[in-house]
Amino acid sequence: MKSKVGKLLLILILSSTLAFLYGADDSLIIRSPYYGKSTTTVESISIKTPFVKQLGIESAPTLNPQERLLEAISNSNYPLTPGDLIELSFTEGSTRETVMLQVDSNYTLNIPTFGTVQGRGKSFQEISNEIVKLVLNYNAYALPSVTLKGTGSFLVTIKGEVNSTLYKSAWGLTRLASLITNATDKSSTRQVEVLSEEGKVATYDLYRALKEGDLTQNPLVKASDIINLKKADKVITISGEVGSPGVYQPMEGEKLGTIIERYAKGVLPSGEKDKILVRRYGNTENSSVDVIRVDKDQIDEFEVKDMDAIYVNQLAPLSRAITIEGAINVGSSITSSSSLNSSSRLYYQFFPGETLFEMLQSIANRFSSVSDLSSTYLLRKGQLIELDVQAILLGESKKEGSLTLLEGDRIVVPFNQLFVNVTGGVMRPGTFPYVPDKKASYYINLAGGFDISKNKKEAHTITDKYGNKLDLDEIIPPEAIITAKLNTFQAVNGINLATTVTIVGLVATILTIVLNIQKL
Repeated sequence: MKSKVGKLLLILILSSTLAFLYGADDSLIIRSPYYGKSTTTVESISIKTPFVKQLGIESAPTLNPQERLLEAISNSNYPLTPGDLIELSFTEGSTRETVMLQVDSNYTLNIPTFGTVQGRGKSFQEISNEIVKLVLNYNAYALPSVTLKGTGSFLVTIKGEVNSTLYKSAWGLTRLASLITNATDKSSTRQVEVLSEEGKVATYDLYRALKEGDLTQNPLVKASDIINLKKADKVITISGEVGSPGVYQPMEGEKLGTIIERYAKGVLPSGEKDKILVRRYGNTENSSVDVIRVDKDQIDEFEVKDMDAIYVNQLAPLSRAITIEGAINVGSSITSSSSLNSSSRLYYQFFPGETLFEMLQSIANRFSSVSDLSSTYLLRKGQLIELDVQAILLGESKKEGSLTLLEGDRIVVPFNQLFVNVTGGVMRPGTFPYVPDKKASYYINLAGGFDISKNKKEAHTITDKYGNKLDLDEIIPPEAIITAKLNTFQAVNGINLATTVTIVGLVATILTIVLNIQKL
């Protein structure tokens, strides 16, 4: 029984000791914000990202008839569309005549008295000019005018790699991309086929249209068009330290280096360019998932396969670090508390070329009211450089703030102790808590006031923590020393008299002992 109790006590003691040791370890490693925060991982971007998210397609706003009419009138390239309503006005004799015309399914306009006009493949502006010319050929003084009064609409078929084949309503200014929001994540963004009413097939690359600005690849649709979405040949993901993480469909023959530059907008300065990770499914018999490391000299020849996940690691800062120690908060929760339990140290991994000002900005929230920012100093290769951190952060000390950080730099932040010392001819000399905006009389009163047996005329001096003498009516700073002078006879001579009496008594005692020994 005693053995079990002893073991239990030993375990408790060891647990307490370990908890103390780990709790006391206040060291912290901070990485410069210039390395960036990698919030993406190999798994964070899904290969099943919907088609519309791959391209950033947004659903076209639904316009009412009046809004569509205004948009068509303001667009000089508005194509004539079945169902469009056109008003023709002209003078016949002394009468102003008005005729309403509507475009039929064959893009034909039948104009009473004047004949017909064929509008297939023409803009409203072109057909308007033809109508005016036709009327003038009949009557040179007719003063014809043509006005668009309403826009038509039509149906377009979408099939292939879609959730379901369907018909969608469109009008003259509807573009291809806005109609395929129901495409699956396997639909090809690079080979979208459009079969026209005339039986012609055209293929469009929506990636080039929406991501690279080639608007010829996102045409206006026409009545009776059939849009066929094919299955993508290759879908990959790119994540990590790149300019534009996402899901992409590279073209046949494009290598890894080209893919990263063209689609992901290159590796960020914070990314590791020397080794690119590629996660690949089913590459070997023994593994369902392989991770391939592609070196810098292989990247331009590496062949990417369907469903590859490409990941660029964050650049490791290696040993480029400085230490900041003293009155600095390294706790897991940074607060505005004015108290720090003890001196702490943190390691700051800086970005090449980073300045002292930039570093201080990133850790400014770790200083507290007990951090003596005006007395901070930098130790560099045996040299001590004084720093006024507060002035640097305020932009008032640009010379020191522009110093470039060097590996091995050590920055020391002293404690600004919040107390005031009162010594000398007072009733209760001692150390008292610092209170802002108080003068010497406040702290002297805390010390019980002047001791009139030791101090006359309330004579006293004040020095700051650097030993500089302060005026008697100044506000007392932290760590100041208030000294009440010992300027009375008792204070000055009382000590000497007591010392003399003590020495005389000691000498007399020694002589008595010596005489007694001689008698023996």
